[in-house]
Amino acid sequence: MDYDFYDYEDIEEEEWPESLPRDVKIDEARGELSKFFDENDEQVYYLQQLEIFFEKKPFGFYHWITSKAVSELIEDELLEREEVPLSKGTSVKFVFNKKFRYHKMSIKRSIEVIRQYSNPTIAIACGQQAEVLFFNALMNKGFLSKGQHLNEYGAKKWTQTGHDLDFIIEKDNIVYGCEVKNKWAYIEREELEIKLDICRHLNIKPLFIMRQSPKNYNWEIIQGGGFTMIFETQVYPFGQKGLVEKIKEVLNLPADCPRAIPEGIIDRFVKWHNRSVVS
Repeated sequence: MDYDFYDYEDIEEEEWPESLPRDVKIDEARGELSKFFDENDEQVYYLQQLEIFFEKKPFGFYHWITSKAVSELIEDELLEREEVPLSKGTSVKFVFNKKFRYHKMSIKRSIEVIRQYSNPTIAIACGQQAEVLFFNALMNKGFLSKGQHLNEYGAKKWTQTGHDLDFIIEKDNIVYGCEVKNKWAYIEREELEIKLDICRHLNIKPLFIMRQSPKNYNWEIIQGGGFTMIFETQVYPFGQKGLVEKIKEVLNLPADCPRAIPEGIIDRFVKWHNRSVVS
């Protein structure tokens, strides 16, 4: 896992790619967000929080769709915003109904929790915990470890960048290069493409294990012969139960301190692997 990608980036919202034409889903997102803020007119939300809320069914909006819709509602003065400093020149953008007079107390409560989970030490520990839990879960399903934090397999080695794969596993003569992303935000597109290139170069199948991923990213992984394992709930170390409770209570975000990965998450990949063996 490349820990340089952690730190404070997780509170940043996804941006609408300027190279793309305006998506009609933005108008749909605007309608749903307007309804949401009418129903929750005495609450504050930060942008990434909204992105996570609206990534779920029945909405299924990409993070950048939600972000663009929120930005337009702010520009049209239909929502109010307040930007609050976090650390290292980073700020958090809060959004709320214009009628909400006592938003500052709510912002203060939220920013305290955000500061705790955005701490680099916590972020790195979350990444390590998820990597260990998923590695152990796959070993328990009969996969064999070929090594961790590798940029080479067999006679081939990746030298174009300084990236590597979290671990490489094998079962039934099928080898997978695995990347674990235990983050609120999507994997960076550049990093996704590099990891896919590594797997192609090493002639192994990509297995991306991520809290969430947009369908177009998943399609790229499928085209590369791989699989995306989505686990939705951000994983925290055992000792962070108090923080997890605050994240759920104050921010209503999906977080947990599991001792093991639920079988159903791993089983979806195992079934896909078994079909690959048969075919």
